[in-house]
Amino acid sequence: MPYTHNDDNRLWYETFGDGEPLVMIMGLSGSVQAWGLQIPELSRHYRLIAPDNRGAGRSDKPQGPYSVMGMAEDVVAVMDAAEVLDAHVMGVSMGGLIAQELYHRHPHRVRSLILGCTGVGPNDPAAVPADEDVSAVLAMDRDAHSAEEIVTAMNEVFYHPEYRARVPQLDQRLIKLQKLDPQPAHAYHAQLEACFTHTPNAPRLAAIEVPTLVLHGEDDRVWPLENAHYLAEHIPGARLHVIPRSGHMFMIEKPREFNAAVLSFLAAFD
Repeated sequence: MPYTHNDDNRLWYETFGDGEPLVMIMGLSGSVQAWGLQIPELSRHYRLIAPDNRGAGRSDKPQGPYSVMGMAEDVVAVMDAAEVLDAHVMGVSMGGLIAQELYHRHPHRVRSLILGCTGVGPNDPAAVPADEDVSAVLAMDRDAHSAEEIVTAMNEVFYHPEYRARVPQLDQRLIKLQKLDPQPAHAYHAQLEACFTHTPNAPRLAAIEVPTLVLHGEDDRVWPLENAHYLAEHIPGARLHVIPRSGHMFMIEKPREFNAAVLSFLAAFD
């Protein structure tokens, strides 16, 4: 699979399937691999373009600072390399902030938006923040804690309790993956800081003129559900789909429901 570049950053991306293009933007510290339960189903219907954001996966991991604007331009560079003029754009969590910024900077490149487990931005006055214990986990110093400590703490807040009960080896599995493909501490913190220094999105939601699906887990602790309601109420014509009994990682916890909601939304464009 190919690399491309934006400025001095080398960016990894992968493509799957054929048909109308769907760009898939992962969230904080995630890589293409995190879409593993979406790619087989969605690629039967669409050509998927999935990049690793700067700082994660196989893309370059420069020293910070990063910005959501810069990461949105990274996605444009990937679209150009894949020879995609415009596409449906799906972003989850931090990827949802990138997707919104991509639209505001290049509206002609975006056919529709799917905004999953995200909001207007953590520094936006309209945002409903996570509880203090969740924020403390997100802010953990990656240099001061072991991979085991970080993964265990993150899983407590990112995954629904019912899912963790169904998958008792979740911590061990993700610790193994983290050690195989570690994200440097500086890159994680640079991505996180980009979210907290991003231009507030609330004043710009009314300017979104493409069909939009807001997709959210009912019990998301990282982005509380109220943030999804705010997006859906302020983006003209947006649809809200809430997946019950799921947390922030609902694309992994409830992949059938997640994929079905995405395909149902996109079917209107066929």
